[in-house]
Amino acid sequence: MGLKVWVWVLCVVSGLGLRVGDVLLVNYTVRVVGEEERVVDSGRSVVLGRSSLLKAVEEALAGMSVGERREVIAPPDKAYGPRRDDLIIRVPIKQLNRLGIRVRVGEEVDVGGRRGVISKVTERFAYVDLNHPLAGKTLKIELELVARAESPADKARFLASRLLGLDPSALEASYDEGGGGVLTLRLPASVLSLTDLDARLRSVAADIYDAVRPRKLSYIIDIEYPEQPEARPAEVQPQPSQPSESSSTS
Repeated sequence: MGLKVWVWVLCVVSGLGLRVGDVLLVNYTVRVVGEEERVVDSGRSVVLGRSSLLKAVEEALAGMSVGERREVIAPPDKAYGPRRDDLIIRVPIKQLNRLGIRVRVGEEVDVGGRRGVISKVTERFAYVDLNHPLAGKTLKIELELVARAESPADKARFLASRLLGLDPSALEASYDEGGGGVLTLRLPASVLSLTDLDARLRSVAADIYDAVRPRKLSYIIDIEYPEQPEARPAEVQPQPSQPSESSSTS
């Protein structure tokens, strides 16, 4: 079974009906050819309107229309590039120990802000491979161009849903062009649980500005309180009757 991923993409190509700046919903599956067609999670390979969009995907989208499906074979030069020996660096084991990194083959490490994997360990050094895990691989990509956002509000809603990890239906957006280009996004209370919410909202604002160019962006977070049961009026307990003076005995 292939791994299907739904991604909203700011299209950076122009072709049959597509324009630069289009926001597209792409359903795609990526496999590694030759390794029993190993399925990989390619969600990170398509970045909103940035250069990390695979060249093979970019070229395919340029010639597709909404509703079309296509299978693309991407050689390394149109995927993650060839493997480079100069991206395998030697790091002293003592340096890794000081950083509290376990020195073993397969361990992921951060070297100068770049992620790599220890590929070899000798008595004094560890060799860290900074190549992308899919470098040198030929990929088979099954693409389906599902939809294109037409209105500024839909573009904003879909861009925000991608960066916030939400289904687009969980968001509401409105765009008041006559009011000077004010864009309003209503977000569910679930976004408050995101530890990096501030950073995500800044990314949302940047991507929306690139795609829509609003004058102002407003976020509204809807918080619904659970209904409280109505307080029932206290029942008045009947008081025991007291003998009247007229009925008292002398």
